[in-house]
Amino acid sequence: MDLLPQLIVSGIAAGCLYALVAIGLVLIYKATDIVNFAQGESVTVGAYMGWLMVTELHMPYLPAMVMVLIGSALVGMLVERIAYRPLIKSPPFTVILATLAIGLLITNIIRLIFQDTPRNIPGVLSTEPLEFGGVLITPERLGIMVTVVIVVAMLMLFFRYSKLGKAMRATAQSQEAASLMGISVPGIFSKTWALGSALGGIAGMLIAPLVGINTELGGVLIPGFVAAIVGGFTSIPGAIVGGLMVGVLENLGGVYVSSSFKRVTSFIILIAVLMIRPAGLFGKPPRKMV
Repeated sequence: MDLLPQLIVSGIAAGCLYALVAIGLVLIYKATDIVNFAQGESVTVGAYMGWLMVTELHMPYLPAMVMVLIGSALVGMLVERIAYRPLIKSPPFTVILATLAIGLLITNIIRLIFQDTPRNIPGVLSTEPLEFGGVLITPERLGIMVTVVIVVAMLMLFFRYSKLGKAMRATAQSQEAASLMGISVPGIFSKTWALGSALGGIAGMLIAPLVGINTELGGVLIPGFVAAIVGGFTSIPGAIVGGLMVGVLENLGGVYVSSSFKRVTSFIILIAVLMIRPAGLFGKPPRKMV
């Protein structure tokens, strides 16, 4: 039990990254009713772009993160143009398969360019742990939590006060009503995919110094997807809570059960939520008029 506070804190750091991936999924789903299964690849793209900027071009960390943000957004817009826009009138299942295919394509393009050699990106913060009330946390993980809090706060302000953010919210509520109000719905779709992918790119940049960089980083989609389902898949606060829950429970399961159990924790959480509350913690069950 002495380990419990430590596990919770380190789980929150991982959960913050899952929350970023989940928020990207939720944003795209709310606008288009499509689950973007290429979201995990935006994490991989962000990590490799960060490596190029920092280690090859010797850019400072913050400007490199800005470039990663822009590059990941452009990848998101490209995925929307290729996998969604031409199939906009197709059944949702067809579009979902298209995003899955694009994700596999991106992974294999990265593998062709960079091979399967793992790469590392140096962190800008110390790895020497700090102690707060008997709990140890490295400045690196603390920086991740602070960065995610700042990103989420900026995102909330963007949706609340900016014209584009309000247009995105209107489109998420009703595409038809938004179109009647003069909002370019296809343009909003493109920008929403860009924003969702940019969040994935930030997650990739943040996770790279911790676990290294390889073509399998897209696997973070699974806990991010579970986090979105736990939160309700239509709620940004729900995605944040879901991400933190998944991160903490993964850590607890990995220590108190077994290290291999950590890999299946996300699936167990997913099954439990679907059995107990299919709409998620913050979601509302769909109502059908009879």
